[in-house]
Amino acid sequence: MHECFEPSKDVETGRDLVEDVIFSRVSKLKRLNFKGFYTAVLEENDDLVSVATLRVYNNSVAEMPLVATRFRHRLRGMCRVLVDELEKNLARLGVEKLVLPALPTTFDTWTINFGFSRMADEERAKLLQYTLLGFQGTIICQKLLR
Repeated sequence: MHECFEPSKDVETGRDLVEDVIFSRVSKLKRLNFKGFYTAVLEENDDLVSVATLRVYNNSVAEMPLVATRFRHRLRGMCRVLVDELEKNLARLGVEKLVLPALPTTFDTWTINFGFSRMADEERAKLLQYTLLGFQGTIICQKLLR
């Protein structure tokens, strides 16, 4: 993940949020509790290609805050393979909605190529009961899976 993302430190604690999510680290602070995250990996010939972090809430909503493809494997459709498989499995589990924070530079990719849409404020308000991970400057996107 660090090959694809700059380290993202929490301002107050100095903890690396990417590492906390990948290792599903627990905290007493709700906003820093990353318990329940899973990391899905796509490999090719024992080489790590793409990775995504995922957390499911009550089988109705799942969040996927970090998705990355290694530079040498980009533009081969590998992220598509990983996300398609995750979506199929989430739908089989009964998950209705997949949410992710998109950088402005990747927003068109997520909306045009992957079928996500910008989440309206009213929709976000419905999800306040969940501690969804977001990053400053990102656009929250959603995709209905059913």
